[in-house]
Amino acid sequence: MRALKISVLVILAVLALGIRMTESRERQLARTIEDLLDLDVSPFAIAHRGFGDNLTLDSSGPADPSRPIENTVAAVRKGFRAGASVVEVDVQLTRDGEVAVFHDDFFSDGTCLNHLTLADLQHRAPFIPRLRDVLHEARRFNESSGPLRGLVILELKAAAPLCDPDDTQEHAIVAAVTEVVRGLRMTEQVMFTSFSPALLYIAAHQAPEITRILTISGLQFLTTEEVAAFFQLPVTPIKKKLSLGLQWAELGPIFRLPGYRSTAEVFSTAAITAVRVVEADLFFLSSAEKPFVDALHAFGLKALGFTATSPTEWFFLESLGLDGIYTNDVRFGVRHQAPSFQEFGDAHTLRGSERREDEPVDTVGSRSKLGRRR
Repeated sequence: MRALKISVLVILAVLALGIRMTESRERQLARTIEDLLDLDVSPFAIAHRGFGDNLTLDSSGPADPSRPIENTVAAVRKGFRAGASVVEVDVQLTRDGEVAVFHDDFFSDGTCLNHLTLADLQHRAPFIPRLRDVLHEARRFNESSGPLRGLVILELKAAAPLCDPDDTQEHAIVAAVTEVVRGLRMTEQVMFTSFSPALLYIAAHQAPEITRILTISGLQFLTTEEVAAFFQLPVTPIKKKLSLGLQWAELGPIFRLPGYRSTAEVFSTAAITAVRVVEADLFFLSSAEKPFVDALHAFGLKALGFTATSPTEWFFLESLGLDGIYTNDVRFGVRHQAPSFQEFGDAHTLRGSERREDEPVDTVGSRSKLGRRR
């Protein structure tokens, strides 16, 4: 019996040592979100969904076969190779607690991702990666010398009423995403963003070391009747437990989000969730314009805008004094971001991004992040 106990202890010790050695192999990364936000130059380009919005409505493949499918390892690799310092991807929780990278939380046939295991999900859509795989790819580009790269924005999705009818998934997704990020020692290379201040509030308590971004859309400032007309869906006000003083509503089975009665509520929400950054869509910024951006800066917050899909939209967002701009045309964004970023991007582009000078700029019409599910 004594020999058996000793053998068990030896095995446990070896296993523990192996785990520690595996964790230690993840080198400490040099470039951080703080480096990005501390820069005095602006704007920087944010590679939307890795290398731009690119997926058919039925999620069967790329809308543009010449580019990688959005939210994939290949798209993230392409975004960094094009010279982007930071890429953005969307995260979802599967039934077995894995974190997958995909924009919507359900497919066009109504199948919810959180009702599928990761294996089920990848059997249906083999291109969908784990968050772990995407972050491993980002690590490869985060070097102490050369351009500022290898940074990632993770959008925490507010679960649709269809997929989370009892509104119980928030803590689970924040915990699961945080575990992955911490496991890869990337808390200083990642930012969390969300339309849901409840998710950001939970993240502020569960993972205070990870920088947070509050996302807003002009649609959240419309009346109930206006939102219902826009989405052609019923709007039902709800009493959310973690409301943070805001009025929340469900838009049919698709969205559960708060509304804002004024920009003052945006600033108070930013304070409650302790975010460093606020980002807004073109719809909101087209009316709020530069005074809103200036107000954010006056409060010590950084400001981002989304999503430029044409030169006109990029130059409008740039004129507002934003710190960063989401773009679907990553090469265009890299060429037109602040000079210091541009130097890094151009130098790398000449080496390996396969950019052609005669390549046309993507001028597909802008779509709100909220509008994807329409």
